[in-house]
Amino acid sequence: MLILCNGMPRSASTWSFNVVTGLLRRWNPAQTVQGGYDEDVAGFLRGIDRDTAHAVLKCHALDPVGHTLVHIGAAKVVYTWRDIADATVSYMRMFGNDFEHALQVMSTSLQLYRFHLESGNAVILGYDDIMTFPTEAIELIARYLGIEAGPDLIAAVSEETSLERVREKVEQLNSIEAQGRLIRHENTLYDPETLLNVNHIRDGGSGYGRALLSTEQLGRLEDLMRRWGLFE
Repeated sequence: MLILCNGMPRSASTWSFNVVTGLLRRWNPAQTVQGGYDEDVAGFLRGIDRDTAHAVLKCHALDPVGHTLVHIGAAKVVYTWRDIADATVSYMRMFGNDFEHALQVMSTSLQLYRFHLESGNAVILGYDDIMTFPTEAIELIARYLGIEAGPDLIAAVSEETSLERVREKVEQLNSIEAQGRLIRHENTLYDPETLLNVNHIRDGGSGYGRALLSTEQLGRLEDLMRRWGLFE
């Protein structure tokens, strides 16, 4: 099974990646799960080992191969979204990019959001729902993937991906032992196993983005939402 964790940047897409890999590894430990981050879906697939039963890719865009696989139902998708102002500000803070760059990134993601809505081949989760009702979100993902997940399995994945546990894992990335395995991406480093970035959790809350952007910037984000028929 191929699963694309294809959410909006800074919307809990890393959480969804760890939920999916956690569910699959606990569901059938005998089956190999290979995961990673790559915006080149075709390149990621070329690197999959032959004995891999499940491939889980975190990405924020889709190349032609990825688009086709989703369109024909050969790949499953978990798409996470967040209030666009919060996502934009969090993205700018995390990677040190300016608003113009963030705007382009959000435009690509909203186009994907519309595509996934129309294809019907995705489970779509909002950031606030994930933060408030994580267990229910995990159960929804499990059902979508066809995983028979009992209460114990769901509870184990929920604990492993909880905000408290993630904060601990992010803190461990600052250790000398962790430094050698981290991969550079833009202006940060991430762990190839969990895909967590150094200083991954900046705020974790909701509603702050609109207070930090100008009226003109908010207007441009709203224009994007209207363009893709997603105005909140």
